[in-house]
Amino acid sequence: MSPTRRAFCFSTLLAPAIGLFVEESGRAAGREPRGPSSRVNYMLRYFIRSETASQQTEGLILNCRENHIPHVILFSGNHWDMGWNMPKIDEAKARVEVLRPVVERLRGAGLEVSINMWSTIGHGDIGRDERGRFSWQFMVGDDGAESHAIPCPIDPQWKRHVSQLYGLFAQLEPAIIYIDDDFRLHNHLPVTWGCFCPLHLAEFARRTGRNLSRQDLVQRVLTAEPQPTRERVEWLRLCGDTMLDAARIISDSVMQVSPKTRMGLMCSDPNVHAAEGRPWLAMLQAFSVNGHQPVLRPHYASYHDGTYRDAAREICMMRKLQPLLGGKMLFTPELENSPGTTFSKSVQLTRLQIALSSLLAPPDITLDIHSFDDTRFDYDPAVDVMLRNSFDSFNGVADWALECQKERGLQVLWDDRFPLHRKVEVSRMTSLPAPPCWEGAMDLFGFATTFYPGEVKLASRAYLEERSDDEIRSLLKGKVLLDGDSAAHLVERGFTRETGVTGCEPVAGANYEEMTNKAFAGKYWNQDETTVYDYKYRLNPVDQAIVVTEVFGPDRSFHVPGMTLYANSSGGRIGIIPLSGSHGDLYNMGFRGWKRQLALKKMLEWINQGPLPLFVEDAPNVFPIRRDGEKSVLIGIANLSADPLLRVRFEIANPFAGEPRVEYLSPDGRAAQIAAQTSLRGRSLQVQTPVRIEPLALGCFRLAWM
Repeated sequence: MSPTRRAFCFSTLLAPAIGLFVEESGRAAGREPRGPSSRVNYMLRYFIRSETASQQTEGLILNCRENHIPHVILFSGNHWDMGWNMPKIDEAKARVEVLRPVVERLRGAGLEVSINMWSTIGHGDIGRDERGRFSWQFMVGDDGAESHAIPCPIDPQWKRHVSQLYGLFAQLEPAIIYIDDDFRLHNHLPVTWGCFCPLHLAEFARRTGRNLSRQDLVQRVLTAEPQPTRERVEWLRLCGDTMLDAARIISDSVMQVSPKTRMGLMCSDPNVHAAEGRPWLAMLQAFSVNGHQPVLRPHYASYHDGTYRDAAREICMMRKLQPLLGGKMLFTPELENSPGTTFSKSVQLTRLQIALSSLLAPPDITLDIHSFDDTRFDYDPAVDVMLRNSFDSFNGVADWALECQKERGLQVLWDDRFPLHRKVEVSRMTSLPAPPCWEGAMDLFGFATTFYPGEVKLASRAYLEERSDDEIRSLLKGKVLLDGDSAAHLVERGFTRETGVTGCEPVAGANYEEMTNKAFAGKYWNQDETTVYDYKYRLNPVDQAIVVTEVFGPDRSFHVPGMTLYANSSGGRIGIIPLSGSHGDLYNMGFRGWKRQLALKKMLEWINQGPLPLFVEDAPNVFPIRRDGEKSVLIGIANLSADPLLRVRFEIANPFAGEPRVEYLSPDGRAAQIAAQTSLRGRSLQVQTPVRIEPLALGCFRLAWM
């Protein structure tokens, strides 16, 4: 897939100002126009109705020309209602004939065309009963819920059918043929988690020699002790094999008809796919048709407006897969809006999400921004206006991101291992995926994080549960920050000498915290911080541990150690926040505040034995990003707050000698030097700028050394 810009793209208007005070002398030093290789590649998902195909096609071409869209992804389905339906072969043949002249016309207008297969397994019953149309096995949930529309992907009838479907649409020779995110075993209502149909139970029995009922199998997979039971191991392997076999069948069908077409896969939360046993690297190989690099559309942006916490977690959901798959698959993050109007998602949040995608995964982004029901583009034009007005700005962000490709930050530990050892107490499969812990939590305090390797590691219980003792010993020789859940798990496994705590048990009734250690509290020494949480831990630190805060009960009736630090004999430096990240305590309002931010900064600097990769000062609810190049550093600061950030200040671990030139990305996408004040304090570089970042906007700085 080439990101080259087509000749039909018109010039854009200037983007809205972000509130920047720029030195006039710096404007003259702006960079030359960018080359086409780094242009942001808008990829528009769009429904063409069969009955209005000709009219919509001409409107689509005009919309693409006006808004710098070079790539269109057409849905295989007819429209929103019929699109949910699994088509029969004769229906699919008729639909292909409708799309054939549409594809030819779009290509003739200079557009690249891909196909989005709307139904591969199906998204949900949605009131449909397909038992009269198809005779295959339908999906059965872990609770016995039976679907009347969703096929079981292990059924040979479905495999033959879906192979024919993909072969038919491959006749259109699309640049990419995307499998939608219905390619999963969870969330096919009324089935919340499948598939426990007779075919799957029989295959499990064939593999293991054990004939279990659905109820007994679910119990053995989830709550039997000790984990991992043989049933959990074999069940996850069976689920992974089910989807991997389907991927191979689909890819082979496409390859035989259209060898130049790339396979594209849309996906859901990586933690959920891990609980389905998804073998990512094997699936990647299955989708590598004729040696073409496959395409991934990770879940990235919400369907609608949300809080800053929602936005931070969604950004992390996309970033998780980048270290694992980024060099092996092309990333085309999707910006969602359902049902496709500004009632659902504001233009400003849409703009911010595109800007962040340009920074984190340039240059491609899929846009799901128009109503599936409407055949015209003039019913809600605000997003289209933004696309063309902000195009140069997005290109400027992508330019800098491609120049500076190495992410740096506190490392959120995550990989694609299956949750084999995870303990759950609820007999539903929806409890098996690991919950988020650190994802977005430290970012909102102003600390840059990454899922790539970093010096300071943020460890969750879910991550540690799948490590061997040797792996944990190795980890605890380094720099690690734990939440209470992960600390309790390590104590359970006997790692008391490494963590500096001999006990970590739940405690009730503690309701406020005091900054009792002056070295870490600074100006907030002996001041209180509200901590009304449902999940706290009572730590029993060794004498050599540093107690940073203390947590008190009502009227100071009791107190227990709060946040602690410990330097172990293996050279490790360990920090503990005795709260439950898996229950959302690190996002809790009582946890967040200026006192906590200062204490965390000093704790992290102690753990790191020096300055942090990036910290944004006096900026609540931001999402900071650092990317390094050969002689430059890119700093991106997304303001997720409803308030502007005034005179942005940040601090980084200085990667080069001396002080840099500081540039800011102007609204038209050009670099301009600004009147920033820089100061070096040891290995720390502090930068104070005159920049104001508006609510729901991204500010980008480039620090350049000679």
